Amino acid sequence: MKNRLTQLIQLLTLTPLDEHRFCGQSEDLGLPQVFGGQIVAQSLAAAMQKVALERHLHSCHSYFIKAGEVGVPIIYHTEILRQGNSFTVVNVNATQHNHLLARTMASFQREETGFSHQVKMPNVAEPAAFASENQLIYALAAHLPPKLKAIFQTERPFDVRIKYPNNPFEPQRLPAEQQIWAKVNGEAPQDVRLHQCLAAYFSDFHCILTMLHPHARSVMQPTMRIATLDHSMWFHRAFDFNQWLLFALDSPNAYAGRGITRGQVFNPQGELLFSYQQEGLIREMPPENRAGKK
Repeated sequence: MKNRLTQLIQLLTLTPLDEHRFCGQSEDLGLPQVFGGQIVAQSLAAAMQKVALERHLHSCHSYFIKAGEVGVPIIYHTEILRQGNSFTVVNVNATQHNHLLARTMASFQREETGFSHQVKMPNVAEPAAFASENQLIYALAAHLPPKLKAIFQTERPFDVRIKYPNNPFEPQRLPAEQQIWAKVNGEAPQDVRLHQCLAAYFSDFHCILTMLHPHARSVMQPTMRIATLDHSMWFHRAFDFNQWLLFALDSPNAYAGRGITRGQVFNPQGELLFSYQQEGLIREMPPENRAGKK
């Protein structure tokens, strides 16, 4: 297992404080706030501590209330809302300094059989035909201040290939979609719940980027005020994030300073593994007003 992947798995491994509370560290990705994908993934890790292994996570819904402070531990407060014959529902509140950062509800289901259908996987090129996002990021590091440069040049926990590469300093107008092949950069232990948490973490990376495609804007531009408002996921089938997975994203709407991105994720055999959707704040304003509240 490579070092950066090891660090991410450690980040998703929470410390129990008591029966209902768990503590997670927060990493510095060079953002002004804690990365939303980290909070979703750690919230799921906390919820999983409360549910028997024979019940599988099938959905989660997160609302982001307040930006998290980088470098400060996050406390996850769990509460079982329903313990039924088939389903268990857990509420998780993520807090710093006793302030609520995000609220996640996660639902788990015992395994059962039933009807089955799915959409077809898009016809896309193999991963080798797409641009390496990691190589693009390394190339951009030369244009960054020292702290961000060091972060951009570190090993990354995922190997990512993208159909539509875009320079965040000189963004081009692109279709309101993205296709991504991704897998962990190394070898993660064979643990279904761990792979769901890793996928939740990764799923936050390209949502707002895709919303901005048709507007030739990027998260790096000083006039852009961006934030994740909510993030939902539905897990359909078990998957192995050590293997290439196709993330097919599209943004059907942006209006009134908000945008939506939808994602469907397939394995190379064409099985739909999980789906997700995010609404984000994408507000353009003069630089002097950028620090305003969402």
